[in-house]
Amino acid sequence: METIILFGVLEGLIIFLLIILKRRKSVSDYWLSAFFLIFSLNTFLSYLEIYNRTHGFPFSQAFFISTPLLFLHWPLIWLYVKSLTDQHFYFKPLYWLHFLPFVLCVTLFSIGYYVKSPDYKIEIVESESFKNQWDYPVVIIAMALSSLVYFSWSAILVAQYKNRIKGYFSETSKYDLAWLRTLMIASAIIYTIIYLTFVVDLAIPLASFSWLHKTSFLLGAVYLIVLGFFGHRQRNLFSDNKIGFQLLKPEPISEKTYSIDKKEDEFIHLLLSHMNEKKPFLTPEITLSALADELRVTPEFLSGILNSKLGKNFFDFINHYRIEEFKTRCKAPENKNFTLIAIAYDCGFNSKATFNRVFKNATGMTPGAYAQI
Repeated sequence: METIILFGVLEGLIIFLLIILKRRKSVSDYWLSAFFLIFSLNTFLSYLEIYNRTHGFPFSQAFFISTPLLFLHWPLIWLYVKSLTDQHFYFKPLYWLHFLPFVLCVTLFSIGYYVKSPDYKIEIVESESFKNQWDYPVVIIAMALSSLVYFSWSAILVAQYKNRIKGYFSETSKYDLAWLRTLMIASAIIYTIIYLTFVVDLAIPLASFSWLHKTSFLLGAVYLIVLGFFGHRQRNLFSDNKIGFQLLKPEPISEKTYSIDKKEDEFIHLLLSHMNEKKPFLTPEITLSALADELRVTPEFLSGILNSKLGKNFFDFINHYRIEEFKTRCKAPENKNFTLIAIAYDCGFNSKATFNRVFKNATGMTPGAYAQI
């Protein structure tokens, strides 16, 4: 068990070094590397506490030293998410408040434990009498609530970002932050299991603190190992995809949808004619900016027409035409020898997963089922 924990520490440090040694680092890289460094340090200090308890307390200061660092995990994940999803992110002075729980926990533990004599600390650890003190449930509940709040907050940021990029790209796989979803889902699962166990233990004793502590950091070590493996395998941990223009919040659909002036009406006819005649959607990497250039308008104007007048974001608008093109081509006799995915690629899709998902959402059936009708 201790070997697995140390291996998790090593894995976390390797990921930290791989990120920090990148040639071209972004602000988000620094926050992600900080998360893995703190997680690794936290796991190592926990290992020292476990070693202390099982080997006669050779380190008189290694008591409760890992606990405060847990309050840094989710703020660092949030800052990583924020820096990735906010195109103009910068660290505001207000963000220092995210680290206030860590400072309060260090202060609390300094007064209650760190300044105490080694004999006192050994006694309360061996008897686990610290569980009967008022600060123990407060810290456990604070950690659980912090995890819940930050995960929900981060999930909202990702959802808003995903909605924005659909307003500018017809194929979002390069920008959809798949690695971030993996990080968040894995984090949510592991933190929920750990904190839920400790919270339940407050009301219904499940096991000794020593066992809960060792098991929780064993899970944390496994989390680091698995996360590192999938991060390397997906190869988007080090993604350098940059968005080359201003991402704006999509204009909401309102009553203006039913009020179209002459200029807008003329442009909509021009847009629809351009889509049917020139078929720009056949270009896999078509973007809002590229289509706006073809139509000699600004991306902001085109986005406003799509969202507030036609009721679609750019992603849905372009892929609607691709689906209709696929429906026509897959029924054509001259294409009977081509696979469905080959036809889909000819229609502008460049991802099988995106094609299947978009087609199913639009038609309610799979491409294969449609082709057999």
